[in-house]
Amino acid sequence: MASKWDKDLAKDICSWIKRATGDSVPSDDPTDFAEALENGQILCNLANKIQPGAIKKINKMKSPFQKMENIGWFSDFVTAYGVQKEYGFVTVDLYEKQNVPQVLIALKWLKTEAEKKGVKL
Repeated sequence: MASKWDKDLAKDICSWIKRATGDSVPSDDPTDFAEALENGQILCNLANKIQPGAIKKINKMKSPFQKMENIGWFSDFVTAYGVQKEYGFVTVDLYEKQNVPQVLIALKWLKTEAEKKGVKL
């Protein structure tokens, strides 16, 4: 996973997340990146900054199901917002750390799509 990790892209995306949500996400290591995002709350907050009200309910509980539900809602948002499906990710990519670089790619394309639509974060 580390060999596919684009540190420059990760630094850019994590800076974007920080500007949008106020939350810090580590960019140097894919495992740390995934652990910071694994409950889905930062991602859901990001979605709501891009498109207010996009995710109606964000689970605050710590159960695996609720964390995965948050991630799933964000993943659905990415596609619904206009990011091509092949640039998206599925819940296990992040939650089980099966393909964290794909999560980074999805965030890159979400940022691109938001900028195309005039969203300034």
